[in-house]
Amino acid sequence: MTDDSVPAPSPSGYPYVAGQIILYGVDLNDANQVATLDVGLPGQTALQIRLGGPTQITGSTVLAYGYAFDGHCYRFDSNRIFIVTGPNAEPAVGCGFDRVAGYQMWRIGSAEQMLEISTTLGDAKTLILDSQLPGKRSPTSYAITLRTAHRNGRLSND
Repeated sequence: MTDDSVPAPSPSGYPYVAGQIILYGVDLNDANQVATLDVGLPGQTALQIRLGGPTQITGSTVLAYGYAFDGHCYRFDSNRIFIVTGPNAEPAVGCGFDRVAGYQMWRIGSAEQMLEISTTLGDAKTLILDSQLPGKRSPTSYAITLRTAHRNGRLSND
């Protein structure tokens, strides 16, 4: 194991915090807590993300490059965008992200609720029709049926 694959130490001083995930990336929010994403549409259009509601919610729109879990560092296969509402960002330490200024890290619990933003640019045929072809759908979209044997109209074996 080399030095660039060592995750950040625990703030509590203990070497291990069960269920903690350290997310490494950059915060896309500006001073007004608005994240602006160039999604590839013509005419310099952009997608803006702001958390709002009846209660004041503060969070970070994170462009994540990697994470650490159970003492190991991992990289995502492609950059992912998450909205993290729990912890505040800290300067990045460990996993090689502390070598370049600008990276931050978020310490989150494995059961913490997050939102992932997925952007895909394409024509309607690709995004709607082709994505619904068999084999390309998520497994949860297929019908699941349960068949029970006939028991003379009873629902139990009593």
